[in-house]
Amino acid sequence: MEVHHHPHVEKKSFKEYFLEGLMIFLAVSMGFIAENLREKIGDKERLHDYMLSITGDLKSDLALYDSTITINTRYSLLIDTVIETLNSRKGDMGKLYNMARRLTMGGSIIFPDSKTFEQMKSSGGLRLIHKQIIADSIAAYYLWIKKFDYWTNTQRERISELIVSNNKIYNARVFYDIVKNNPKESLPKTLALISSDPKDINEVIMRDQYYYSILKLMNQRALLASAQAKRLINLLQKEYHLENE
Repeated sequence: MEVHHHPHVEKKSFKEYFLEGLMIFLAVSMGFIAENLREKIGDKERLHDYMLSITGDLKSDLALYDSTITINTRYSLLIDTVIETLNSRKGDMGKLYNMARRLTMGGSIIFPDSKTFEQMKSSGGLRLIHKQIIADSIAAYYLWIKKFDYWTNTQRERISELIVSNNKIYNARVFYDIVKNNPKESLPKTLALISSDPKDINEVIMRDQYYYSILKLMNQRALLASAQAKRLINLLQKEYHLENE
């Protein structure tokens, strides 16, 4: 009969078990700390990139506001002259036709760039902003510019209303020639309106002044938005050291 001898296993002391456990604990902890550190570094880099992108959006907005104010001011001066000419029934009617047609050919529409902010909202990137003053300033700016959607729609409505009322006094053929040929030579000063009815004239002037009002409002709002954008740019540049990027 064969006898099996079990190998002798030396029992470990409590101190050895404790040291092994401690080493395992430290290894797991260090791994966790290293992973957490990598995540924090990654979050910091992502936040820096987001802030750099938002700053770029804000600078684009500033250029848009400046352009809008310039164009709207030019259009406001045209409206001044149109209303003065219609009120007096005197002056260069060829220029009147040209100005009246230009007023309804578009203008400056404000669409600020909020792509980075929307991306941060949808991806949860806003949670990376730990300073409340930064988060509040960004949220306040993008809440403010959201109002441009309403004001822009109002501007479009004013243009549409002006187009409808223009039908009552201006010769459509002349408007068509202005658009088609973009005449470099001045139109005849003696061009006539198709209606001199005071009610028709008054309606056109009324629509012109409503258009004037929304242009003035848009300029005021653009100035406020521009000032807010500049403050936010300075805040982000100082906080995230973006001055040289």
